[in-house]
Amino acid sequence: MTEARIRQAGRDDALVVAALTLQCAIHRGAGPEPGFLDRFATTWAREADRRPAWIAEAGDDHAGLLTSSLVRALPWPGQPAGGGALHIETFFVRPTHRGLGVGEMLLRTAVDWARAQRLDSVEMRPGRHTRSLCERLGLRSTAEVMELRLDQR
Repeated sequence: MTEARIRQAGRDDALVVAALTLQCAIHRGAGPEPGFLDRFATTWAREADRRPAWIAEAGDDHAGLLTSSLVRALPWPGQPAGGGALHIETFFVRPTHRGLGVGEMLLRTAVDWARAQRLDSVEMRPGRHTRSLCERLGLRSTAEVMELRLDQR
């Protein structure tokens, strides 16, 4: 198997990010939706500065994807500039590339990027298959966040 490499997605990668997102959704049980690729790619490209994404590549294959939302902290008296959080939204490794370290490379790259941006935290809701990876990289469960689910769909 070819060694994987990770790169941050740019606006010109919008359709690749959309296609990998769709693959993830289908893998998790969603059905295809007409027009999804264009709708997603247009929205993501418009918001790319606030929605960093990384693509894993192995040879000529797109092996995985990590998408996130960047929430910058507003200035606060006595606090240094910077701060905020990186919320990981989609974390997906294609089944043919699992068990090869691709997921760890994706997550580690996002964490390293967040450190370089001087963010305060990286947050993710792990699935049952990713919890141990998250813990290995230092993510910990916390009860500090409360949530109200607004079922508006």
